[in-house]
Amino acid sequence: MRGNNMDRSQSTAKVLIIDDDLDFVQWAREILERRSFAVDGAHNLEQAMDKLSREKPDLIVLDIMLEKLSDGLTICYRLKQDPELRDIPVFAISAISEKTGLRLGVKEGNRYFQPDAYAEKPISAAHLLHGIEKLLKKMEWKEGE
Repeated sequence: MRGNNMDRSQSTAKVLIIDDDLDFVQWAREILERRSFAVDGAHNLEQAMDKLSREKPDLIVLDIMLEKLSDGLTICYRLKQDPELRDIPVFAISAISEKTGLRLGVKEGNRYFQPDAYAEKPISAAHLLHGIEKLLKKMEWKEGE
């Protein structure tokens, strides 16, 4: 659970992985748990929104293409529009470019897709950890203002 003054070091940070690829969720879970992150998973839009209504993670790893191509985009949009959830950093990871040719990224002024970071799949363990740790450090700095 999130706390305003909680130390978000990797030993206390809770990460929610939203991805319908069970192999990716298991791979990421193993990597993150080895670094003492608390990890939970959701595999579709409904499961993700249900978990987020009950508990707020410190960070979300979000695949864009879930059951429907737009589900990840919808989750990201809902998160960033909800006053209770908008401050949770979202690290979007997707193979959407490889599968569809669409190019996504973090762009100022994009009102629909506003992740805090974006990476293409496949992603290395080092890149995944670096992105998560960078976003958590950014949140610590913002909360310390």
